Amino acid sequence: MITLYDSRQSGNGWKVRLLLSFLNLPFERKVLDLAAGEARTLEFLRLNPLARVPVLVLDDGTPLVESNAILIHLARDTPWLPSTPREQSRVLQWLFFEQFDHLRYFARPRYLVSIARLGEKHADEIAYLRQIGQKALAALETRLACTPFLTGGHCTIADIALFPYTSMAEMGGYDLRPHPSVCGWIERIRALPGFIPLIADSP
Repeated sequence: MITLYDSRQSGNGWKVRLLLSFLNLPFERKVLDLAAGEARTLEFLRLNPLARVPVLVLDDGTPLVESNAILIHLARDTPWLPSTPREQSRVLQWLFFEQFDHLRYFARPRYLVSIARLGEKHADEIAYLRQIGQKALAALETRLACTPFLTGGHCTIADIALFPYTSMAEMGGYDLRPHPSVCGWIERIRALPGFIPLIADSP
């Protein structure tokens, strides 16, 4: 059985768990306490020298790191990663967008405001990150005003990659109300069969 190393609050780990659930694939989950240094043990550093989650360990013991690479691996030969080169390129476009134009600008404010409770101390940094993050929200709004999901009429790993931190944007002080198409997209993903919340006991 495959094993997922994750943490309780990781949006990147949530991506992987969402796809595993949508695919109905069994896996063992090992939840690390990052604050306690469990990602810096020698055992875990052998899996990922960068000390980051998620890590997916395959049946043969091979570790896969980087959440979007894991999504691609799991989605191959499924509808979550289209089969034609053009459609795959559209998916990859959004995966690169998520990594370079989106992730940091949503994950970092969420961490500072709602997890570390250091919003006032880092107010200038958060304001800068949100300013850039608003451009990412505008790009998503423009696209989702034209189509129900990012690459067309059905959900793919492009949507899964961008869903977690977008859906949690308000935890970093963003206001999603001016982006109705983004809000509608979030609700469509939440309504998909097999959807799971970040934390199992969430309402």
